[in-house]
Amino acid sequence: MEKNSFSSLIELFSSIEVKEKGIEIVYEYLLKNHSIDNPKELATNLDLSIKRIYKIFSLLKQLGLIQVYDRPMKITINEPISAWEKLLSEKITSIRTECDIKIDKCEKSFVDMKSAYNITHEEHSLPPVEYINILDNEDAFDFIKNDIIGNTKEMYLTKGIKYEIKTFEKIYEMLKDPKYMKKEGYSNVIILIQTILNKMPPIKYRILVSREHAQEILQIIKNFSFYTTKFKEFEINYENMWDIRIYEGSCGDFIILDANDLIQFSIDPSNKLMGIFISRSHEITNIFFKKFEEMYSQALKLEDYFKEIKLNRSPTIFDKFYFSFF
Repeated sequence: MEKNSFSSLIELFSSIEVKEKGIEIVYEYLLKNHSIDNPKELATNLDLSIKRIYKIFSLLKQLGLIQVYDRPMKITINEPISAWEKLLSEKITSIRTECDIKIDKCEKSFVDMKSAYNITHEEHSLPPVEYINILDNEDAFDFIKNDIIGNTKEMYLTKGIKYEIKTFEKIYEMLKDPKYMKKEGYSNVIILIQTILNKMPPIKYRILVSREHAQEILQIIKNFSFYTTKFKEFEINYENMWDIRIYEGSCGDFIILDANDLIQFSIDPSNKLMGIFISRSHEITNIFFKKFEEMYSQALKLEDYFKEIKLNRSPTIFDKFYFSFF
């Protein structure tokens, strides 16, 4: 067990590209003992030179994993979970930034080469992979309608995790405000959702939600259960074919448009949606499409899922709205 634990520590430091000899041994000592009062004694016990011990202390402090106090010298470990979460978040952000720089360099180099040799397509064509930043889009539904769906006839969507989208968070905050939403017998809620649904093109939506994420959505719906009953009093015409199913395992997060274009999400470490990558490679899209069809055939219809969890009613427009967009 101890051997496996130490191996995981080696892999963790390796994952952030820290290769200082002996750092895992010193950090494991701190995990077990929480502090070090005598560096020289530690060096002897761990069979490391005192010079290397001080070098490791300096690096661990730089990484934010320990605190160093002088006169007399004392080393204490920072709370491991929060310290590592912060360190890994910074590392992931750094990797993403580095990747973005490399992607930009690739694209710019290609543009420069085409310009230098005056190379052009005989006909206009879209790039095989396109990145779209959505942080500046105030209305996610207008963006989905105009920039994603366009002339699409059928959209396939998988939802494995919850990620933050500015427009959806605003709606969630509005739903939580009883003073605003209860005016005129909850009609403001109906009007709000009616407006949103009217923005969505009348196409066929096939939506696959992981069971884990479905449980998160159910909790939100339960918090707003009073809205669900009120929807029976209003007529909402929504002509789109809206088929939602719940998948037992992890189903990933992607969109396929007409089995042609593949959309994947760019999400930061805090689960905020930054942008989307659109791939127009038929071979790649076809792989994802086959996987979607396989998972979809095994998934429960939303109506059957409600029966399974003993939610004794049929899904309402409000339920389907949340399972589709949140």
